[in-house]
Amino acid sequence: MGIRHAPTILPGLLLAMLAAAPAGAAQPRGKTIVTQGIGGKVAPCASCHQANGHGGGNGTYPRLAGLPAPYIRAQLEAFRSGQRSNAIMHGIASGLSDPDIRAVAAWFAGRKAPWPAPPGGAKAAVRAGQELVAAGDPARDVPACQDCHGPGLRGGGPDIPPLAGQWQDYLEKQLQAFADGSRPGGPLDLMGRIAHRLSAKEMHDASMYIAGLRPGQSVEIPRGGKTSWKPKPQSPDSFTPPPEPTMPTAGKYGRMVQLGEKIFMDTPRYAGKYVGNSLSCRNCHTGRGRTATSSPMWAAVPMYPKYRGKNDRVNTLQMRIQGCFRYSENGKAPPPDGRVLVALSSYMHWLATGMPIGIKPKASGYPKVTEPAAGFDRDRGRKVYASHCAVCHGDHGQGRVVNGARVFPALWGPQSFNWGAGMHRVNTAAAFIKHNMPFSDGGSLSDQQAWDVAAWIASQPRPQDPRFNGDLAATAKRFHKHRKYDYYGRKLDGHTLGAPGTLGAWEKKHRASD
Repeated sequence: MGIRHAPTILPGLLLAMLAAAPAGAAQPRGKTIVTQGIGGKVAPCASCHQANGHGGGNGTYPRLAGLPAPYIRAQLEAFRSGQRSNAIMHGIASGLSDPDIRAVAAWFAGRKAPWPAPPGGAKAAVRAGQELVAAGDPARDVPACQDCHGPGLRGGGPDIPPLAGQWQDYLEKQLQAFADGSRPGGPLDLMGRIAHRLSAKEMHDASMYIAGLRPGQSVEIPRGGKTSWKPKPQSPDSFTPPPEPTMPTAGKYGRMVQLGEKIFMDTPRYAGKYVGNSLSCRNCHTGRGRTATSSPMWAAVPMYPKYRGKNDRVNTLQMRIQGCFRYSENGKAPPPDGRVLVALSSYMHWLATGMPIGIKPKASGYPKVTEPAAGFDRDRGRKVYASHCAVCHGDHGQGRVVNGARVFPALWGPQSFNWGAGMHRVNTAAAFIKHNMPFSDGGSLSDQQAWDVAAWIASQPRPQDPRFNGDLAATAKRFHKHRKYDYYGRKLDGHTLGAPGTLGAWEKKHRASD
């Protein structure tokens, strides 16, 4: 919401608009304010945004139809307080009470309006925008837009609005405003950080691509274009995976690599028969498995086969992936020669193009973070979670589902990883969090904060360890030997973690919370 570069409305014209606004009729308060204003005090919102929220002026006035009501409320409150700077919107919002703002937000949230016509533009620019929107740039810590704004850019929750259906000029100007600080960057200043890393051309190209999306259209990385990239041997410690657009598209190998990427990005959808929760591979391995600080897939390929103490045997890459399905996905192992494992290993193999085999890269796994001298404290971690994590993952760790699609993963509860996954240990979670969270701002938390919040997350109920033999103490003794960093079997907050019935009781209490 908001008009950063709105044309000046002459005082006489504004007064005339106010004077002409008839008294409110017997209709919803929001509709009255939008279509008639508040006589002598607030101009009708429809004068700029139209009654159906379509907006106009080629993007001078944003499209508000269907935006989440909490998001619209937050923007009106920001204009009213002066946190967002715009003379016209400040004047209008200043005349609205809290109930008025809620009513206006609810009205626009319930509207449907046609999408603006596609803006057109040079094919090369649209393609460049498409690649940035769909894939981001992990090397600059720029996430794909859909990572937060959801599939098809249809929204990521109450604080993260849909982008699809918005005007190009408005989108571009808001990116500029985020970058120069004239508009607050939203929760955790996420958009401020991202926009600051983009060039003016990237803002233009991305906005043009987004504005050209049609209702229901998915966001896909462009493939098959001309490129000068050629595979070559690389040092394992300065490795760069192949550029996204160079992914093979032809032949059996190309089809398997593409399927592997789809499974990696949306595991429940493309490998659902082997998944028991809502997580995808990308949730623990960010940047489509490319990010060097997030246990990248290209760094795992050259390390297998290798011996693993977890199951006391030499594991192939396929066996390692099977373990992820069993523990992180809380599911069951796909067959080693089936399409799921062939596709995933093919995708990982392609990402590792040029990587020497048998040499451990520095990027293997998550970079370790030394435990602070003060140790870690889950109660301190609860406060860190509330201030830095809950905006995406929810107050009770259940993540965010928008329009039926999972946008942010569950960190505990029935839809998260189980007690056998490596991420349930405080030290492993701290390493991941320190270098990769909050999203697009990895490294911003102190070591102490990372360890504390990892302790809070790791000490919450989650699905049972599949190795559970009916005896909690025996299972803990055999499989949970890292007792300092492992809360399995401990009694906290009135329940025993891992005990039968604990997760069900927690779920019953919190089911309606997120």
